[in-house]
Amino acid sequence: MNASTQEQAPVLIAGGGIAGMAMALTLHQIGVPCRVFETVPDLQPLGVGINLQPNAVRELYELGIGAEQLDTIGIQAREWALVGRNGNDVYAEPRGLLAGYKWPQYSVHRGQLQMLLLREV
Repeated sequence: MNASTQEQAPVLIAGGGIAGMAMALTLHQIGVPCRVFETVPDLQPLGVGINLQPNAVRELYELGIGAEQLDTIGIQAREWALVGRNGNDVYAEPRGLLAGYKWPQYSVHRGQLQMLLLREV
């Protein structure tokens, strides 16, 4: 059996977190078989809020996860602000599209992002 007819061994991915799920989607996109190994029997949407910077959102878009889906698990960040104890802005700057990027920045719950990636995989 030559290399062109030989079945390709799957890439083994250690962990079903955000990185593992994104890797599985990427490999699927390019036609490389893979298998994800996770120690927990049932993935749960655990974690806290995280920010997805525009470069990360660009990668999600490339994986076929668009604004429609991201809007269901988070909000587009418009501004980052440092606020004093008196409630007055100390410093603020735009984020995502308003900062001139081609992609938005999102504030999402880590576990909800993981579950979205799991559904896509």
